[in-house]
Amino acid sequence: MSRLARLGATLVRGTHLIDRAYQRFDRLRSLVVLAFASDRFLDAYSTLAYGSTAAYRADSPAFRQGLFAWERQAIKDFFPPPPARILIGGAGGGREAFGLLELGYSCVAFEPSRPLAASMRAKSEGKYGSSFRAYCAGYDDLPIMPPVFEPTPVDLRSDLPFDAAIIGWASFSHIFDDAARVKTLEQFGALTRGPILVSYLSQQPAPSRAESGRGLVSALRRRADRRGASMFTVAMGYCRLITEADLKALCDRAHMQIIHIDRDSAWPHAILKSRND
Repeated sequence: MSRLARLGATLVRGTHLIDRAYQRFDRLRSLVVLAFASDRFLDAYSTLAYGSTAAYRADSPAFRQGLFAWERQAIKDFFPPPPARILIGGAGGGREAFGLLELGYSCVAFEPSRPLAASMRAKSEGKYGSSFRAYCAGYDDLPIMPPVFEPTPVDLRSDLPFDAAIIGWASFSHIFDDAARVKTLEQFGALTRGPILVSYLSQQPAPSRAESGRGLVSALRRRADRRGASMFTVAMGYCRLITEADLKALCDRAHMQIIHIDRDSAWPHAILKSRND
C-alpha cells in the first residue's frame, strides 16, 4: 500500500469525528428545544419546515405523489368504496387527496401551512370540480375552516357527515399535547360516520440516563420529559412518540374505538371509529 493511499484513507477515516460531533450536537439541540420551546415556537417551526420542503409542495417537480402501499391497503380493507366523501387533515400539498380523487373518491382536505395549502389548491384548480375542496386550516380550527382562501369561514358541520377520514401522514404525532390530540379525535369523530385512518410515530426514545443527576444534560432531560416521549428533528420538527397504550387512552377520552392496528407496515397506523356510530 502506497503512503499516499494510506494517508488518504487515514484522513477520510478521521472525518468520522465530525459525524460524532454532529450527532452529539443534534441530540443536544433536540433536548434544548424539547425543554424550552413553546407550542407557538413549535407550530411556527413546523409551518416553516414543511412549507419549504419541495417534496410536500404540489407545485414542485419533487412533489411526492400517490398513496403509500399501507394507505392503499387500509383504504381497500376499511373504507367504503368511491364515490364516498373523505375528510383529510394535515393534507400537505395533497398527496393523499389526489390519490383518493384518482380512485374516484370525493375529498375535503385542509392543511395549516399556507404555501402547501395554496399549492394543493392550485394543482386541483379546474381538474376535480365539486369533488374536491381545499382549505388552509389546522386541527385546532375544527370544525371551522378560516377564511384564508374563501371570503367567509366554512363550517364543515353544514355538510353531510363524511363517510371516512384520514388524519394525514403522521400528523397526529405533530400535535403538541394530549388535550389537543383528544380534541382532534373528538372533532373527527363528530364529522365522520365511518372509519378514520390515523398514522403516527411510535419509535421508542433512547433510554433516559442519569435521571437524578446534577449535570446540564440530565436537567435538560428532566425538563424535556414534560412533553412525554418526544423528539425534535430539523426535518420534521416536534414529534410525539405514541405507543399503543397511549393511543388507546386517547381514544377512550375521545369516545373512540380502535377497530384495527397495523404494526407491520412501514408506518404504524390504526383505524378508529366513533363509539356513537
